[in-house]
Amino acid sequence: MTFSHTIDFAFDLALDAAVAIDFVHDVRGSLKHADFIRDLRVQSGSPALVEATIPVNAALFGQRQLPFRSQLVRTPKGALLKSLALPDTKPGWAEVAGEAAVTSGMQGSLVTYRFAIAIHLDLPAPEKWGGRALTKMIEYTATSVLARVTGQFPDAVQRAATAGCALSDRASC
Repeated sequence: MTFSHTIDFAFDLALDAAVAIDFVHDVRGSLKHADFIRDLRVQSGSPALVEATIPVNAALFGQRQLPFRSQLVRTPKGALLKSLALPDTKPGWAEVAGEAAVTSGMQGSLVTYRFAIAIHLDLPAPEKWGGRALTKMIEYTATSVLARVTGQFPDAVQRAATAGCALSDRASC
């Protein structure tokens, strides 16, 4: 069973484009306030490898930490995140892909994010009405949790950007 969710957001950042692009490239720094991402690991390279887990509540099965693995490809205006499949991962895994782009703004930079997250749960095929009802319950719960988790993402990235702004030579963001 697969559940998908996309999220798009943008915010102004009072940093010049080069510094804003450095922020986008710094996965650990830009995600430091994203409490819903656990066990974040970034392996340097070209492209870099990003691995972590995302918590998903699957009704009667309880909360699960679903792993994901993505490639981070740095671009001249930001970064691309390309999802990589995780074979034989039970009870499930996640695909995380997206793009971050920086453009010049009137007082600094405009940072735009676009993410797609797909959760793959390994569930037995429902054979009777009770199994179908359980599957619907799991689907509703997992979809709700995924929407809540991704809904926290814009605030987490903006807080990290604001903290980075405070550490720069600019007074405010």
